[in-house]
Amino acid sequence: MNVLGIKSRFARTLSLLVMAGGVLWAEVSEAAKEETFAMLQIGAQTYRNVTVTTKAKNYIFIVHDNGMTNFKISELSPELRTQLGYSNLPEKPKGGPAALSVWTKETAAKIHVPQLNALLQQQWRTYAPGNLATVQFTPNLVLTVGGALLFLYILMCYCGVQICRKTGNDPGALIWVPFLQLIPLLRAAGMSPAWVLAFLVPVLNIFAQVVWSFNIARARGKGPGVGFLLLLPITALFAYLYLAFSSEPKKERRVVEIMTLECA
Repeated sequence: MNVLGIKSRFARTLSLLVMAGGVLWAEVSEAAKEETFAMLQIGAQTYRNVTVTTKAKNYIFIVHDNGMTNFKISELSPELRTQLGYSNLPEKPKGGPAALSVWTKETAAKIHVPQLNALLQQQWRTYAPGNLATVQFTPNLVLTVGGALLFLYILMCYCGVQICRKTGNDPGALIWVPFLQLIPLLRAAGMSPAWVLAFLVPVLNIFAQVVWSFNIARARGKGPGVGFLLLLPITALFAYLYLAFSSEPKKERRVVEIMTLECA
């Protein structure tokens, strides 16, 4: 896995964890009692053995015979909205800290951890290899891993800032944006931003990565060995850090000898 691939994986995993955090927050803020239906029709689709596991402000989440899905409240029929309690939504708890404490405890008790785990597991298997696909998600795990990945992503972006500046290029705001950060990094390597298109094409993206690795190493005044290390999965991150934080190569002074003719 190369450096740009590592950054792409960080961005992808971070977005998954952000989604998980959003689901957790929706569970905490708008949790509702489970409701079951032998058959439920939403739009043109009919679902059997339905359990409504989440009733948030703007959507509901259901588990049925064929899997799980979610719907916006606007997609539900007026009768179903009334049946699910959306025609007369409960007001927020009032009465100071005591009432807030009671509401918090009741809401936390309504969080459906098994269903939430099922949703996250379904998304996680898309990205996680082998035995990592069996990891059980909890709020603490999501926050811990999410915080670590956010720190690593910020570190990688900061390294990109340093590399751009040390090659005499302004990184701009794009260096902090996933994928678009390729544009300032390509400029730092002396390559056209049009090379971004090459990174979108399978097989061709490998060639683009090889060209970028050697060009960015040369732009930083380093040898081709550093460019080669950028291509290896084990050393790519360390080589990237080296390009970001190593000092500028010392330029040799050219000594000009002036020959004079002495006349006797």
